[in-house]
Amino acid sequence: MKWTNRGHEFDEFSASIKDEFHRNIYIFGAGQIGENTGRCIRAFGILGGFIDNNKERQGQRLLGHTIMSLDKYISENSHIAIVIGVSKKYSLEIAKQLEKENLIHGRDFFFDDEFHNKILPVIATYFLNKTYMSLAQITLTERCSLKCKKCAHACYNVGNQTQDLDLSEVYKSADMFFSKVDYINEFVLIGGEPLLYKGLSKAIVYIGNKYRSQIGIFSITTNGTIAPDEETLKVCQKYQVLYRISNYAKALPRLHQSHMKLIKKLQEYGIEYKLYDEDGYWIDYGFDYLNKDMDEEELTQTFDRCLTPCREVRGNKLYFCVMARSVSDNLHFNEGQDDYLDLELLKSDNYKKVLLEFNLGYSEKGYLDMCHRCHGIDAVNYPIPIAEQLYGEDK
Repeated sequence: MKWTNRGHEFDEFSASIKDEFHRNIYIFGAGQIGENTGRCIRAFGILGGFIDNNKERQGQRLLGHTIMSLDKYISENSHIAIVIGVSKKYSLEIAKQLEKENLIHGRDFFFDDEFHNKILPVIATYFLNKTYMSLAQITLTERCSLKCKKCAHACYNVGNQTQDLDLSEVYKSADMFFSKVDYINEFVLIGGEPLLYKGLSKAIVYIGNKYRSQIGIFSITTNGTIAPDEETLKVCQKYQVLYRISNYAKALPRLHQSHMKLIKKLQEYGIEYKLYDEDGYWIDYGFDYLNKDMDEEELTQTFDRCLTPCREVRGNKLYFCVMARSVSDNLHFNEGQDDYLDLELLKSDNYKKVLLEFNLGYSEKGYLDMCHRCHGIDAVNYPIPIAEQLYGEDK
């Protein structure tokens, strides 16, 4: 989307949010997803409580609130606001339950993803004078322990001698980001393979010491091929770092053993982790072969249909799409050199609304230069083998 009224793009939308909504928000679902969303809302002082259908949970306490039934909520509240904080598997079922109580989606209740990605950012900025983002990342290294042909970051084209992000730049990235963002749902250290980064433990300590209270989930995304050293394990334990382990074992059976070794270490230190189900396939974004001739309107349409959630902070630069930046660099396209928001220049009284708008898809051009090299949202129509290695793999 192209800026037409910079700093005021969401004025009309914010005015449509009823007054009660931004004062007292309830979460439907007292499990892990609901609790995490509740922490985000509590950080802004607007958590009303929790609702759950599970009778065993009702009456228990969570984040200082007693979990209640929907009937009790209806009897005590004038339809204040509800966020459905459960997995997608159950969210539609709960939505139907709320609709039977004459609650309206988009007014009285929202799904978890849409709440994090749009509603809470607008509420935080317009009503609380705060900034909130759902997800952002620091890419520590483009080096990886695997050489996947269709890596979405094109890390297969990066040699082992490639220079990682300097530790001072990691510190600057965190400092710049959190000088502008009051709270983030998830802040991620990624690669390449982040466990190859020699300064990983120092990066965790720096971010953890200064900004852990501004982060809901502090995580590392890893392919599970490398077990952290003892120092890294200790600081991950201290700062409650979540390990998100991609699972390519279906294509690379040797990874089963690596995963078990990593998980054993994490369990020894009481570190939370999530080993994903074995992926059946990847999707092909087309970065390595697409070079579409697109005019400004086509580029904007491609961008607006995609609106990837993958923000990246790199020094003072906030990139809307980490893949666009990394692929351009790693494949030496040299495109999109100016496709970022300069956090250092956000100094006006209205900067929080500008940051909100950029995070939700607004920019000077309305698209990224790299959009012409990407299938965008249509990439789901291009399934490819998972983690196929460039140089073969001993199975």
